[in-house]
Amino acid sequence: MRPLKFLLVILLFNLQAVGQTNIQIVIKNLGDHKIDKVDAFDLSQTELHNYAYNDTLNLSFKKTSIDCYNIRYYENGKMFRQQMWLDTGKIKIEAHIDSSKLIIDTVINSPMFYKYKDFTKKYSQLYKNNDTVVLNNFLLEMYQVNIENPFSLFVGNLYVGINQNIKSNLLNLKVLTEIQGEKFKWFFFYESVNERLNKILSISKIDLDKFSFISKTNKKIKLSLKDSGYYVLDLWFLDCPPCIRDHKIIENKLLQLTQKKVAIISISTDENIAEWKRYLAKNNYRWQNYLESFENCFTNYLSIPSYPTYIILDRLGNIIDTYNSFSNVLKRFDIKE
Repeated sequence: MRPLKFLLVILLFNLQAVGQTNIQIVIKNLGDHKIDKVDAFDLSQTELHNYAYNDTLNLSFKKTSIDCYNIRYYENGKMFRQQMWLDTGKIKIEAHIDSSKLIIDTVINSPMFYKYKDFTKKYSQLYKNNDTVVLNNFLLEMYQVNIENPFSLFVGNLYVGINQNIKSNLLNLKVLTEIQGEKFKWFFFYESVNERLNKILSISKIDLDKFSFISKTNKKIKLSLKDSGYYVLDLWFLDCPPCIRDHKIIENKLLQLTQKKVAIISISTDENIAEWKRYLAKNNYRWQNYLESFENCFTNYLSIPSYPTYIILDRLGNIIDTYNSFSNVLKRFDIKE
């Protein structure tokens, strides 16, 4: 399974399918920029289009539902981009480019663009308030309201991430995904919602004997859970900035973790063994590091959708907790950052 890279409305969109989607994007102020080229693609990367620069471009997509689009302008290798949710039909976007990014000024004939902005604003407020009950109710409501378009899966992905350690909450989402079925199986977030949801609900223990991993000496090995009380599986890859940042934290907290009988086992999803080895040699990290074997892919088995992912196991392989930030791992073991 390849990492999803990534780097991510009270009244929302029970819209029916309508023909082709035509997006006109007009750059109102280019300033001193000299744009070389433009490309545009949907989030699921089923359609990719390249264009020579013009201050007015007409983009055509064969979309029949609300979807998420990436639009990128290039200047000597530098990228100015925006990702946006849009309706179907004929849409006009007015934008400009500042020193660092593409700025969307106005979107005409696509209420979805502004509904998404409203959604993210409310989601951020609820997340900061740390009231998971209200936040979960909001996300479930948004999933249900949008069940006839792919935005529901974007919402569902947030919900699964928040509740990946609370199976009773995940069952509430499971009801909605079963109603929705496989209608949007083609969409980018389908696996990270449906397959991940099913794996969390069905897997409570990991039998590591079923999997082989590759050591720094190119040997296939089996992982053993014998010497520590708990094990933290660090699932990561080289082009993941938060993964790399967390490794610095792990290095600084390794002694405290060891004192609490917590062992770190890092498992990379990278395919380039040489680059992986260079990274480990350069940083001289002192905990166990392995590559996953693609013959029996560990992250596929667990349907891991985002990175880093940290899975805490006891010495019997029981899954204790799952997190996407190492700071939460430290809190779990009462270690100050």
